[in-house]
Amino acid sequence: MPMFGTIELLIAQVNPASRLHEGLLLLRDFREGRRPEISLIFSRQSAGDVARIAVHDDSLYMLIQTYKARDLKQARFEAHQYHTDLQYVCAGQEWVRFCDLRTKINPPAYDQNNNIYFPLDSGDHSRLLLNNGNVGVFFPDDAHAPCLRVEGREDEWIRKIVVKVKDIHLLKIASTERVSSRDTGGRMNSRESAAC
Repeated sequence: MPMFGTIELLIAQVNPASRLHEGLLLLRDFREGRRPEISLIFSRQSAGDVARIAVHDDSLYMLIQTYKARDLKQARFEAHQYHTDLQYVCAGQEWVRFCDLRTKINPPAYDQNNNIYFPLDSGDHSRLLLNNGNVGVFFPDDAHAPCLRVEGREDEWIRKIVVKVKDIHLLKIASTERVSSRDTGGRMNSRESAAC
């Protein structure tokens, strides 16, 4: 299940040595004005633009996005085999639908980029409202359909940072040896969602 809350709440809940923690610190740095390059990108973006900022190659990077939210009819689920998404709304408000990929009968295969996409169906899924300042954390088993319009906010522009964190269960350590965070508690317990 996804995690949801403010940056501070999530920082307090995750292992400080984890890659997930590092991703949350990037978002906090932006919010506190220590990542001016992101503000510069937002100021120059046009509708639909996406900029990528590499932090640690493919293991940790940010996507800076400006868009108008889509209608529910255009929604589709996505899931990422190796990456966890930290979706942070900087301006605006959007719905995200989500479901547990492990409960899907015959889910589609991952593509060459280790992603899967499939239509939003009438099956079991939940939704959460991401307001300005909220973070939704979607793990590899969390199929999610982001960027969905909030009723009555059709003309609103959304500005969002998606931090992509590869293999979040691994701890950041100085040596080349990798240690699983599952040995130190794994995923956090406190996860909120709003049922559909």
